[in-house]
Amino acid sequence: MSRTLAIEIATKTMAVINPANRGLRMADLLEKHGFRRVPEPELEILSDQARLVAWLRETFRVD
Repeated sequence: MSRTLAIEIATKTMAVINPANRGLRMADLLEKHGFRRVPEPELEILSDQARLVAWLRETFRVD
């Protein structure tokens, strides 16, 4: 996943007020961009945009 797309998804995910619902928003955004569903990260990651960007890039890296 590109850094730009990871930042876009993280930004839209963080816009959700309730941290418990951020995983749902992230899953919807990933599907919208053609990525497969994966187990959502820990709540601490969903509460920190920089960590979420890093998690997205690592989880969806192209080898």
